[in-house]
Order: sequence, then structure tokens, then C-alpha cells
Amino acid sequence: MAMTDPITVEDYKCVSEEFFQKYNYVVERMGPVPPKAEDVLKIMEALSAQVIKERVKSKIGPFGFNKSKSEDENP
Repeated sequence: MAMTDPITVEDYKCVSEEFFQKYNYVVERMGPVPPKAEDVLKIMEALSAQVIKERVKSKIGPFGFNKSKSEDENP
């Protein structure tokens, strides 16, 4: 399937379970008053950025072309 093909209902089904688990988690954490969808999505975006930041901190590497000379010499 090409990137330019129309998105189908089946495509939605493939990603919806994970998306709504995350969405509902954020809604629950935001308190008893139901938040606006826009606010939930903003929080999800901020959380995703934080996850990526944490993953970079704990990255095990470098790999491939990013290796230094000393790493190439020591197996």
C-alpha cells in the first residue's frame, strides 16, 4: 500500500485500540471534569515528546556509522 492511498476504515481499526488506550488514560488523569478533546490531544503530544526525550537519554549506542574508532576496535 502506497503512502498516498486513501486511509480506510481497516487502517483506523489497526491503530484505534492503542490510540484510545492512550487517549482514555490521559482523560482519566485530567480529573473528574471531562476535558475537551483538543486539550487531551495537546497533553498526548506533550507526553509523546517527553517519552522520546527519555528514550534518547537511555539510548544504547551508537550503532552503525556513528561508532567512534575506539568502539570499532574493541568488540
